[in-house]
Amino acid sequence: MNFHGRPAYPIGFFATITIVIVAVSTSLLLWDLRKRELTHTRMETIGVTKIFVEQTERSFESADLVLRGVQDRLNSTFGVQFPLDSLEVHLLLGTRVLGMRQLDALFLIDPNGRLVNSSAEFPSKKISVVNQDYFKAFANKKDGGLFIGKPFRDAQKKEWTLYLARKIQDQDGAFKGIVVGAIDIAHFEDIYQLLKLDYPRPVSLYRDDGVLLASFPHRESLMGERAPELGEYLPVIESGKIEFSSHKKSNGEAELFALGAVPKFPLFISVTNDEEEALASSRETAIPIVMSAVLVSLFIIAAAGLLIREAVRQQKLADQLGAAHNRYQHTIESVMDAIIAVDEEQNIILFNPSAERMFGLKAVDVIGESLLVLLPERFRGAHHSHVQKFKKTDSGSRTMGPQLGIVGLRADGTEFPIESTISQTVINGKKQLTAVLRDVTERRQAETELREMNLQLRGLSKALENIREQERTRIARELHDDLGQQLTGLKLELAWLSTRVKDGHALPVDRITEMKQQLDGAIASVRRISTELRPIILDDLGFEEAVKWLVGEFTKRTHIPVNLELKEEVRVSNTNLATALFRIVQESLTNIARHAQATAVNISLDKDNGHLVLLISDDGVGLPPELQSGGFGLVSMRERSNALGAKFTISNGKLKGVTIRVEFALDSPIFTEANA
Repeated sequence: MNFHGRPAYPIGFFATITIVIVAVSTSLLLWDLRKRELTHTRMETIGVTKIFVEQTERSFESADLVLRGVQDRLNSTFGVQFPLDSLEVHLLLGTRVLGMRQLDALFLIDPNGRLVNSSAEFPSKKISVVNQDYFKAFANKKDGGLFIGKPFRDAQKKEWTLYLARKIQDQDGAFKGIVVGAIDIAHFEDIYQLLKLDYPRPVSLYRDDGVLLASFPHRESLMGERAPELGEYLPVIESGKIEFSSHKKSNGEAELFALGAVPKFPLFISVTNDEEEALASSRETAIPIVMSAVLVSLFIIAAAGLLIREAVRQQKLADQLGAAHNRYQHTIESVMDAIIAVDEEQNIILFNPSAERMFGLKAVDVIGESLLVLLPERFRGAHHSHVQKFKKTDSGSRTMGPQLGIVGLRADGTEFPIESTISQTVINGKKQLTAVLRDVTERRQAETELREMNLQLRGLSKALENIREQERTRIARELHDDLGQQLTGLKLELAWLSTRVKDGHALPVDRITEMKQQLDGAIASVRRISTELRPIILDDLGFEEAVKWLVGEFTKRTHIPVNLELKEEVRVSNTNLATALFRIVQESLTNIARHAQATAVNISLDKDNGHLVLLISDDGVGLPPELQSGGFGLVSMRERSNALGAKFTISNGKLKGVTIRVEFALDSPIFTEANA
């Protein structure tokens, strides 16, 4: 990096680099601290989730062991001797409940859905429970697995309870009853709040269908309902795996939580991972780091400011001395026109970059050479004399291009027209001439093309007027010779028919049929004339059907097969667009039939890079280069395209034939207006 002559720049540069390094280092350190804290929090959340999964598994497994113990005892040879409502069975239930903190009670349901025994009281009130979920789950099913019900609020204890149930079968496999355990949900919520961490993590226990069974903190309104944080689709978690999921809270913030499936049971646990809480402690560490970085940066800025002010003061005088020269040099190098300066002997002393591009020469190669090397040899003598005359005048500047018709000579030998303005000044007692040159090749070509285009348009206008007159003459002849004669004959027939009706004679059917045929012929003539003017099918059935009709008529007339693919015809909904494309296809087929000597034609309408492209190609003899811009048919097609903002090109194919390409930008108003 070059700082020559700019002492303030390196100071500011190195100060900026130092501040950037401090800022980047601080940001990387803070990012690393944040990343470590989030990783630690996630690992901690995973560990907590695993602990709660194990605790929940043990609690449910203990309760399930009690249910299976009662189930096995009642199905044993000894247990089948006692009825379900016996005192012995009551004692068995009471013994099993003893020592089980999570089990409030055990009770038995007979096959008829009545509560027949309980660990809480004896004898039990024989209450019907046929409407309970656990009875419905086992009454009509052979499944003997563990049933986990929805939590419900006990009306007497004012506590949330959960039923676990297993089916009791006799030795023959017949339905004997149900053993049900009432689990106190507060037991699980107490477990979830025992683990003390840096900040509390909400914990929830769900059934595999998303129903909330327990939570800490306790969510009263959602107990027994599907938890909203699980979303519409329940997660599928492998046993022993911990996965993270997220959802949006009611305030719009995202909440991340870990999910773990409870092995052996249709349950899973979620532990919320609050990253904002996790980052709270890291912010206390980040504040002194940031403050230190800010103080260091302020010190660097203050020191750099003092050094820069002193350096700027010393450099200011040097900058002012070189400003005029820099402005002059910048102007010479940045202008788009070529600037050439010569001394009194017409030797080149200045050759700007635009002059290099214009003449194809490097400044180092022409400095010191005569100006005449830039002119064709036949103009050098006259130009030298004109410059000498100008030097003897007192005029400061003069335009030379229009009067002299100056022609330049490029390094490759090509000549090009130039417009020039020349000025003279005296430097150190010697005259210096400066010429500003402009290459007007493109403008001359544009003027020539404009003249040719005007001639073509005037010819097209005259041709169109002739075509209109011919069309009017043809239509008049068709109306008079064909339609007029048919209508006149029909009028005579109607007059004869009127006389027959007045005289009361019978109406001959054959004459009426003949009149009807004459009327059909007149209608057909009207249709034929109107179709030749503008195909009715274009208005009635749209662009695609009109082109198919046109291609069909072309093939009938010329026996030349046409491959037609209109993949994007649905975009041709604008009437002007449909008419223009139809006429272009019509004119192209007319030219092919007259001049191409083709054996096959391809017509396609497709989309290409944001453009609707109409391609018409044939395998004929092609088009001579001198005719590619002429011909009223081609001019008419080009003007129709330009009128709608399309790009029209015509060229000979790679092998043979002619290809016509019409491109419409799909963001053109002709499409947006049609869609609107």
